[in-house]
Amino acid sequence: MTRLLVLMVAVLGPSSALAKEAFDIARFVAPPRWQRLQSPGLLTLQAPAVPGSSAQVFLFPSEPAQASPEQNFQAAWRKLLAAPLGGLAPARTSAETTPEGWTAVTGVAPYTKQGGSWRAILLTATGHGRVMSVVVHLLGTAHDGEVDAFFKDLDLVPPPGAPSTAATPPPPVAMEAAAPGSSGSAEAGGIAFTPPRGWSRTTRADGVVYVSPPYSNTREVCELVVLPMRRGSGDLLRDAVAAFQALFRTDPMGGYPGIEPRLIRGTSPFGWPYVTIEKTLGQGGNEGPGIILLLAGAGDQVATVFTTSKYPLVSQCFGEAFPSERPPFFHSIRFGSFKGKTSDAELKSKLVGSWTATGGHALLRYTLAANGRYASGSAIGYAQRVSPTEVLYTTTGFRGDGAWTVKGATLTLTPDRGAPDVGAFRLEQESKDGRTWAERLCVLGSTGDICYRRDS
Repeated sequence: MTRLLVLMVAVLGPSSALAKEAFDIARFVAPPRWQRLQSPGLLTLQAPAVPGSSAQVFLFPSEPAQASPEQNFQAAWRKLLAAPLGGLAPARTSAETTPEGWTAVTGVAPYTKQGGSWRAILLTATGHGRVMSVVVHLLGTAHDGEVDAFFKDLDLVPPPGAPSTAATPPPPVAMEAAAPGSSGSAEAGGIAFTPPRGWSRTTRADGVVYVSPPYSNTREVCELVVLPMRRGSGDLLRDAVAAFQALFRTDPMGGYPGIEPRLIRGTSPFGWPYVTIEKTLGQGGNEGPGIILLLAGAGDQVATVFTTSKYPLVSQCFGEAFPSERPPFFHSIRFGSFKGKTSDAELKSKLVGSWTATGGHALLRYTLAANGRYASGSAIGYAQRVSPTEVLYTTTGFRGDGAWTVKGATLTLTPDRGAPDVGAFRLEQESKDGRTWAERLCVLGSTGDICYRRDS
């Protein structure tokens, strides 16, 4: 595909002779010095920092074409730009058909973010039974030439077996069908689950990818990938480390100058064991991306699921400062043919003890007794400087008592006075080195996912 984009700032000279990189059916030359971040469901190109200017290019995987080029563009605009940017509409559009059988529809719209004047560009190319979208966000003009050159050198390669000219698009479909949101239950790779609401689904030869809409304030795009089940070695941790190395070409157990991993192991209330590796790639822990890889065992088979996002301190989908999409997804996982449910009595016996969670100025503590009663003790602390050399710290405590029960994957705390607090729970162990493990109890309730450590 030559000269897909004619709606840019300038017309440049002949195409670059540099070797082209590949992503899905796209072939391109990345702008020099731009940061490249790739995973199965997205390729991001980020321009180096320039005062007053910024640029990001997002390449999304191709999908089967469901409508005409104009309708495909409208569906992509609504999902990729209008939804995350408060209903942003294209200020102008243009269409171009190439000799190679691709019809490209391009739209541009200005918008304001944090006081800056940005431009959003969407190119959606339809042909050979496929449709692929590229999104650009530009602040200032310092990177206009680089973005022009990127589009000038962009080619699309028809998938194997596709006709040499543009395939006739299928009959038009409603916009809702062209850009469905991911909600309700789904099945892929031998497991059933509930994907994050509103995420788009792409089926690939190596698995199923769910992609979030870009978050409006940070432009973060997150992914959840479900790979086909395969036979395991019998050692989930070893299999997880090997899977991480194969997928991301790095040792997840490595530390400095990178970040140490967080390892988690446990058995779900439905009886299937699992291991999770959480790792931020790059040095210093703030470059990203943040990776969470889950291996779950069902008999002699293992399921592999991984997520990608910004690093955990800032991620809005799989992070620590915002409600994470991962706990609800985890608790929705089912293996239809695997019957390994642990009894309620056994689960209850494992929860007996004292559990404490701390965060910010708050402390939460529960003691779960074997007789079905619990005692809670919570506290909120405040620090106040009263002189240049003295800080006054005050604590306000709250206590309560009630009954607790376990049924399946649900933990219910019923206070003697007040409404019950119900949440899905998981009992697991956490480690940084794979040798020393600490128990923790995580409960997904109405206020989000809270993890407690067992008191020693």
